[in-house]
Amino acid sequence: MIEVLALAGMVTKVAGSISAAIKAGKDINGVMPAFGQLAKIESEIHLAESGRHKGPLGRLTSSEEEGYAIASAKMAHKKALTELRSMCRLHAEPGTWDMVVYETAQARKRHKLALEEEAEKRDKVFWLISVVFIALVLAVGTGGLIWGAALLANSHR
Repeated sequence: MIEVLALAGMVTKVAGSISAAIKAGKDINGVMPAFGQLAKIESEIHLAESGRHKGPLGRLTSSEEEGYAIASAKMAHKKALTELRSMCRLHAEPGTWDMVVYETAQARKRHKLALEEEAEKRDKVFWLISVVFIALVLAVGTGGLIWGAALLANSHR
């Protein structure tokens, strides 16, 4: 499950580490996993924005605080990408930012699909448990009704 209130902090932390590494002159290949982390956080932000980060019952209790946290994370992510774009263009080799954009898009796509599959499985399990519970309640209720009718019929004889 995604911790929505921590997303903005995660974005800032990861972007800061990337920025420091690029300023220090690190090779871009050593920084790419951190860009992948940033893409993962972005897909989590989008999932939280759509409300699919919670189960069916949890979606009923979304708070304003959570909405503000998602908006804050989106703003932090946008700011981080703007800063990293200029950082890559100033301190890295030409074409680095284009490679970063392509690779992060691929990582974001893979992570988004994985998160959506996880949410889909969670929702299916919830609905399966709900249907089984309702069927069980109906079966017990019907059995009790038949048993009560039989008792009533035997008492009137």
